[in-house]
Amino acid sequence: MRLLLNTLFICFLFPIYLYAQDDWPSPEVAQMYRHAQNYMAMGNYKDAIITYRQAIVLAPAKFVLYKELGRALYLSGNFKDAAQVLQSSTEKPEADAECFQILSESLEQENELKKAHHALKTGLERFPASGMLYQASGKLLYDEKSPEAALNAWLDGISKKPAFAGNYCDAAKWYLAKDDVMWGLIYGEIYLDISGDSNSCDTMKKMLFAGYKKMFDKIADMTGTSKQKMTGTFESSIRDVYLSLTPVISDGITTENLTMVRTRFIMDWLSKYGKTYPFSLFSYQDYLLRNGLFDIYNEWLFGKAESMTEYKAWQEFHPEEMDIFLRKKKEHLLQPMAGDFYNER
Repeated sequence: MRLLLNTLFICFLFPIYLYAQDDWPSPEVAQMYRHAQNYMAMGNYKDAIITYRQAIVLAPAKFVLYKELGRALYLSGNFKDAAQVLQSSTEKPEADAECFQILSESLEQENELKKAHHALKTGLERFPASGMLYQASGKLLYDEKSPEAALNAWLDGISKKPAFAGNYCDAAKWYLAKDDVMWGLIYGEIYLDISGDSNSCDTMKKMLFAGYKKMFDKIADMTGTSKQKMTGTFESSIRDVYLSLTPVISDGITTENLTMVRTRFIMDWLSKYGKTYPFSLFSYQDYLLRNGLFDIYNEWLFGKAESMTEYKAWQEFHPEEMDIFLRKKKEHLLQPMAGDFYNER
């Protein structure tokens, strides 16, 4: 399962490189590269590996051939050879963050955990703002049963590269599995906003829907003394606003009730704490609210998670609204900023 997830992750994350004809030492090498890329796209790693090796013989100075050969070897399950190829590649100045990420994955599959950590450490020294390498470091630590260290790696990735979606996803899952889900709700929603919409996002939407129920249950169970202590930080300020809004969801957590409580939250937050704690997610929600898109946005977030039957019924009564919303959403994307990092860990 781990290899399958990594394979999907790598195939999704790494773009196909486009090089002009005159970048290659000969038209034959350029054609071999294109053939190898086609083999990769079809999952024919055996022929891709053969073709990359043949191209390297003709163009031994072409760095991309070694990198793509290492990727093909990894995806084929030949982790030892992949590590050997990529180890040499990462020593070259052309190496990018992806080279170190695949090298670490290959070494982990060979149970060379110290070397895998070293590869990521070296990569982060060269690319200190690589969200990808922080995410890979967190995954490696999590696999080694070090969840707290894994979380810190993902949070470092969020602070260093706010626009990279992967660290929000992993951090959100970590928090949403705990009793205190506040940061999970925040990171999960940011992940959904910047990663687009796919079947894999449906799992996160279900986790968010359940997370809101958990959050309000926790707030409702707090004692009077605990409530009085909820002041002084970004996180406690969020709880303070939601605490005042608990009557809105007194009859349960539904998409409709979440829309109402989140609408009130944005209005109250901006009036009380907006200047003290500027936050791109809340500013984005305010934009959606002011442009009449917030109701559909909440339907997009929670509708399927609450009930697929009710979501389909909603679509029948609003046949074009979701498509219009998604199109407008692409035109005005959430852009997380480094200043958003209020997490005190």
